[in-house]
Amino acid sequence: MTDYLSFLGSCVAATESSVDTIDRCIMNLQPGVSDLPRLTRVLANEHLYLLLPDPLLQEYKTELADSLVPQINTLVERAEEVIERDEKKMKSLEERLAIIRANKNPSEQDAQQTNPSTARARTATAFVSSSSAGGAAKNIPTPAFDAKSLNPAHRRKLVMLKGKRERLEKELARLS
Repeated sequence: MTDYLSFLGSCVAATESSVDTIDRCIMNLQPGVSDLPRLTRVLANEHLYLLLPDPLLQEYKTELADSLVPQINTLVERAEEVIERDEKKMKSLEERLAIIRANKNPSEQDAQQTNPSTARARTATAFVSSSSAGGAAKNIPTPAFDAKSLNPAHRRKLVMLKGKRERLEKELARLS
């Protein structure tokens, strides 16, 4: 029977050693697990990682690039058109600025104020024959203005009216 008790003694010693080890582990883990709300939040989050083989990943990348190339090209074309349009607008604005600066030249303004007959001579009407329009439109008097003597609003209106006249002459020629 003593033989049996010696085995039980070594079993009790091993169990006590295990309990001591578990007790030390619990003491080490106690600060980390004592914060239950934080721990539940950490454990509630799930992170799923999907691992794809490299050839499949490369295939998806090329498909995406192929589908985006036409859209990118369209956007580049639109941007180029907008740039061209803005360049034209900037060129016309620079021309307007040059006209305005030329109008603000004090030597010309003094000459106009001192000699009003030259201003009247510039606004005299001239007879212009229109070769593109038919019989009724020939020899229609057209006022000849010096664009520099007009303010910008009148200049715009003059350009608009000239364009309208040209359109009407073309329509008249087409109809006759």
